[in-house]
Amino acid sequence: MPEKEESLIWKDKTGTYKMGYSQKLMREQLQWQKINFAGKVALIAVILILIIIILYVLYKLDSINFFTGILYR
Repeated sequence: MPEKEESLIWKDKTGTYKMGYSQKLMREQLQWQKINFAGKVALIAVILILIIIILYVLYKLDSINFFTGILYR
């Protein structure tokens, strides 16, 4: 099924131009690449925050001798 003809037309100040189908696909691919990049950055940020939280909790547990208390009971 062919898509609407209007989606392959773009305008600028000099007139109306027809966009090729490959250009339309490249534009959609670029949009998805931007979304994927933002998702990866967000995922990396969440993982780093979780690692920092885990390290902080382990540091606090060690400072109150939690593990030595469990080992020598």
